[in-house]
Amino acid sequence: MWAKRWGVAISEFSPAFVQAYNTGAALFQAGRFGEAATVYRRLIDESPDIATPHAATLHGALGLCLRAAGRPDEAMDPLKQALRLKPNHLDALNALGGILLDRRHIEHALIAFRELVKLKPDYPGALLTLGNLFMFAGDGERARAVYRLALVVEPDVAVNHNNFGAVSLSLGHLAEAARQYRHALAIDVGKPEYRKNLGTCLLMAGDYANGTVAYEGRLEQPVWRKRNMPGVLWQGQPLAGRTLLVHFEQGLGDSFQYIRYAGVLKRMGARVLYECQPALKRVLSTAPDLDGLFAFGEPLPAYDYYISLMSLMHRLGTTPDNVPGGVPYLRAEPELAARWAERLDRLEGGSRPALRIGINWHGNETGKSIPLECFEAMGKLPDVRLYSLQKVSGLDHLERLRDRVAVTELGADFDAGPDAFLDTAAVMANMDLIVTCDTSVCHLAGAMGRPTWVVLKWFADWRWMRDRLDSPWYPTMRLFRQAKSNDWAEVMVRVTAEVAETAARYSAGGMPR
Repeated sequence: MWAKRWGVAISEFSPAFVQAYNTGAALFQAGRFGEAATVYRRLIDESPDIATPHAATLHGALGLCLRAAGRPDEAMDPLKQALRLKPNHLDALNALGGILLDRRHIEHALIAFRELVKLKPDYPGALLTLGNLFMFAGDGERARAVYRLALVVEPDVAVNHNNFGAVSLSLGHLAEAARQYRHALAIDVGKPEYRKNLGTCLLMAGDYANGTVAYEGRLEQPVWRKRNMPGVLWQGQPLAGRTLLVHFEQGLGDSFQYIRYAGVLKRMGARVLYECQPALKRVLSTAPDLDGLFAFGEPLPAYDYYISLMSLMHRLGTTPDNVPGGVPYLRAEPELAARWAERLDRLEGGSRPALRIGINWHGNETGKSIPLECFEAMGKLPDVRLYSLQKVSGLDHLERLRDRVAVTELGADFDAGPDAFLDTAAVMANMDLIVTCDTSVCHLAGAMGRPTWVVLKWFADWRWMRDRLDSPWYPTMRLFRQAKSNDWAEVMVRVTAEVAETAARYSAGGMPR
């Protein structure tokens, strides 16, 4: 604690000064940070001639109080003043670095924490934060080295093991990542976040037997939007003659991927209800084996048991070798597909290309989006025509690159209604190939059994596992992975070459892969 570090030095001041300083320290300890800041500001104003080391301590104390009070803008100046007066003021350096990190000024925060670690490697949490900063900066190897040092300095801190596991996972060291997650769980027994992280690691490695169990930890995370459903949780009880309510839990793509389990549950004798995201109710209405489909917020009928959608992997013993099939299990509405067939024919002037490709290049998660520029060469291939399946995000890229990338847009009315993906499904039913990044589009295309090529970032989501070029979830899908982190250009060169080969074969009367 910074108040103790000044120690007996305050004894050289007047009793009133000492009393005020101690009052500020006591207020800080009691969590009354704003009041403590007022005390230290007054001491600074009343002591203009105080010796430099003590002035640095007062300015540092004021900055720490203001930051703790949730006033980082006001804290910056006293923290900087403390460091001008005393460059090795550890607490001020830590607090200033923390504010820079909170503001995502990563490069400046890196400077602060590198200096802090240089001055005092065992400053609590400093190495952990420095490792986090390297992760934010995309430098996984440096982050890994720093986390390793953090484990030497603070071996019994669970988060050090967890973060070392995270960077190891991101670099493809799955066995090491699993070990570190287990170390974290041994220290902080049963912590949901660490269980979930271990689960994703094991699932990525293809160990579904253990991974699906650990992945259940997600449901207990404080950040999770947990559903407090009335009734009895299904934990494997007999389903014959029973009604089971399955409810959505994560993204739109997850509903597309896991709605297939309705067939498994149906064969177990259950009456299956699914509560979905409201925007998906109509597109999911083509799914077989559902006895009832309800949008979130609609009244639900009586049911015997309930379960969260993605927990079905665990409860039904899913492995990569027994993923429920039945593809296609989602379909476009026939009349809508027919209308889009006519509309595409008009757009093409009655001259159909050998290969119609629907493309989706932009996702909402960091690092998943393919730069639209990478489709430029594909759009210039003979007998190939690209159609945009993009909605909302990413359309500004199309506006910027319209003169370079030949992509046919489908109009402002494309999926413009309250029901999501209806037009997307109808258009994809008329495409020869879908080329997409990791978004909901790829899951809908896979569920429809459309030929789908998914272009993945180097460290992709666990459901694509680590090295596979196919997916046990979608038999008509191929996976194209970055050869190295953030290198979209190289992987898209490979995709474009495959498209060219497919188009040539299709032109000659074959079928696309």
